[in-house]
Amino acid sequence: MKKITPVLLAAALAACTSSPFETVPETGGGRDAHGCIPSAGYSWSALKQQCIQPFDNPDITFADLDNDTLAVYVLLSDDKSRAEVFASGVPENTILESVKGGYASRDGKIRLLREESGWRLVK
Repeated sequence: MKKITPVLLAAALAACTSSPFETVPETGGGRDAHGCIPSAGYSWSALKQQCIQPFDNPDITFADLDNDTLAVYVLLSDDKSRAEVFASGVPENTILESVKGGYASRDGKIRLLREESGWRLVK
């Protein structure tokens, strides 16, 4: 019995050690730097300061002229002085300022123009 006790004690202590368990990553549970879940369609909105689904309630939406299978989604600030664009080929968190005829980025490289036929994004 004296020989078995140390072996049982050692086994019990070994079982109590904190060994890291391999965790299987959650499918579709990945989060970005802001805590948004991209696999569920969420993106960070710099304008709204929260995770949103741009396609859910955009203020402006129209077909992407560069790719007819995609759309352009635009959120406007409450006073309509700024617009955030969600589109292919546009950097994340692109905020445009109100100008005559639409909205433009500060460097003027991206413009959202209001035309008679609707809105058009110029990159």
